[in-house]
Amino acid sequence: MKVAISYPPIINQRGQKAMVSQNRNVQFFKTPTYLLPVVHAQAATWLKNLGYEIYWDDGNSQEKPYQQWFDDLIEWNPDVVVFESTTPVMKFYWSITDSLKEKLSNTIFIMTGYHSMRKPEETLEKSKTDIVLRSNHVDFVLSKLIPKLDEDRKNWRNTLKITGLVFRDEDGKFKSTGNFKQVEPLDNSPLVDRDLVQWKRYAYENGNFLQTPGTYATSVIRDCMFGKCTFCRYNGPDLTFSVMSVNRSLDEYQRLIEDYKVKEIFDDSGVWYRGSEARQFANGIIDRGLHKKGAYFGFNTRFEYLDEETIKLLGKANFRFVLIGLEAADQFTLNKLNKGYQPEHIKKSLRLMANHGLHPHLTIMVGYYWQTQEMLDQTIAMVKDLMHSGAARTLQVTICTPLDFTPYHEECIREGVMLTEDYNDFDMSKLIVKTPIPHEKYYDAIREMYSIAFSPKFIARQVSYLGTMKKKDWQFLFTYGWRAVRRVRNHIFNLTQAAHSK
Repeated sequence: MKVAISYPPIINQRGQKAMVSQNRNVQFFKTPTYLLPVVHAQAATWLKNLGYEIYWDDGNSQEKPYQQWFDDLIEWNPDVVVFESTTPVMKFYWSITDSLKEKLSNTIFIMTGYHSMRKPEETLEKSKTDIVLRSNHVDFVLSKLIPKLDEDRKNWRNTLKITGLVFRDEDGKFKSTGNFKQVEPLDNSPLVDRDLVQWKRYAYENGNFLQTPGTYATSVIRDCMFGKCTFCRYNGPDLTFSVMSVNRSLDEYQRLIEDYKVKEIFDDSGVWYRGSEARQFANGIIDRGLHKKGAYFGFNTRFEYLDEETIKLLGKANFRFVLIGLEAADQFTLNKLNKGYQPEHIKKSLRLMANHGLHPHLTIMVGYYWQTQEMLDQTIAMVKDLMHSGAARTLQVTICTPLDFTPYHEECIREGVMLTEDYNDFDMSKLIVKTPIPHEKYYDAIREMYSIAFSPKFIARQVSYLGTMKKKDWQFLFTYGWRAVRRVRNHIFNLTQAAHSK
C-alpha cells in the first residue's frame, strides 16, 4: 500500500505561504519558517517500518508551485493520502480533497488536525474526506488503521472498529468508533527517520535556530503537561499528555549531533521536562560529552517550572533557546487565560535563565476581547523592561485569534464578540473579535514591541553581553541579529496588514 503524508503549498494573494505543519496557529509568511511536523514524521517512520511505501510530500518545504505539487501527487497515485489541517485552511483542504478525489477516485483521504478532531462531522459534510482522526496521537492511530485498510481494501467501511475515528460507511452515513486513547507510551513510537522526511529542508529557514543546520527533536511530551490555558489547542477534556523516557531522547540527540552534524536542536513539546527529568536530561548531555560538540539545545517551558538548580545545570549543558509564554502582564488577563502564574514572578524567572547563559524568548499576544488600553500599556511596559534589562533576548507578538473551538473560542461565541464565522478569517492577520478600544491600538502595540529590536537600549544590552566571551552571545549579536532584522520587519507586516489594507 502506498501512503502519502501530504502538505500542499497554500499561498495567499500577497504571495505569503501558510505555515500549517505542527498544528500551531496558522499564519501566512512572506519569509517562511519551515517546521518539521514531528508527529506526522513519526507516523511516516512507523508506517515505513511496517513495510509501506511512504511519499513524504511537504510542498511547502520542498518549495513546489501548487500545480506541480498537485500533478506530482496524482502521478504517484497513492492508496491513502493523509492531510493535517487547521481552522484558517479548512476550506482549502475541503476543496483540494474534492479536486483530488476526482482524479484519485479509489484513494482513501484521511484528515487529521485539532479542528477536524473536534468537529469531524463538519469535514465529512463539507468534503469527500473518507476518514477523520479524532486523536492527537496520529502515529499510533495510523499504525493500526493503515494495516486494517490494507487488509480489507474493499470492505473496510463495514468492518472498521479502530477507536477514535469518524468515517463514511457504505451507505454514506457517518459512523463514529468512539473516543481515542488519551495517553500512549511514546517510547513505542519510532524516533523520526530524518532521511525519510528530508530533514535538511527544515534545517535553515527557522528563526529559532542561532546555528544551522538545526532540527526539531522527536518531542518528549505530547502535548502539554499543564494543558489548562484557555486559548491553546492543547486544552480540553479530550486531551492530556504522554511522556517519552529521558534516555531515549538522549540517544536521539547523540545521533543527531554525531551522525547528522546538527548544530541546534529544539524540542517543541507544549511544555518540556521539569524537575528531576529536566536535571536527568541535562546531566545526560554532560555525561555523554554532547555539551562539548558545539551544538545548542532549546525547549518550551512555563514561568516557575524550573528552579535555579535546574537552570544552572541546563546552562552548563549548553542549552540556549528557551521559549516561554508571557501572553500578557495584567493579572486579570492571566486569570482569564488560566495561565497559573503571577506577573511578579516573571522577571525573576527570566533573570535566572539569562544569568546562566540561556536566551529566553517571550511569546506575547494582544487583542483579547476584554483588553483595555491600560492592560495593553501594562504589557508593552513590561516587555520593554524585560528586553531592555536583558532578562529576555528575543520575542514574538501575535494577535489572539480564537482557535479550533478551544475554551477561549467558545467563550467568544457565548459572549457574542465574534466578528466573523468565516474560517478564512482565522489566519491571525487581523483581529476578529469586538474589543473595548479600536483595533488599530493593538496593531500599534505590535509595532511598538517588535521595534524594541531596533532600540538603542536593547542593542546596547546585547553589546554588553560580549564581555562574557561566550560564543553564543557573539553569534547572537553578529549572526542572529542580522537575520532577525529581516524577520522582525516581516512579522510587523504580517500581523498588522489589516491596517495596511485600509
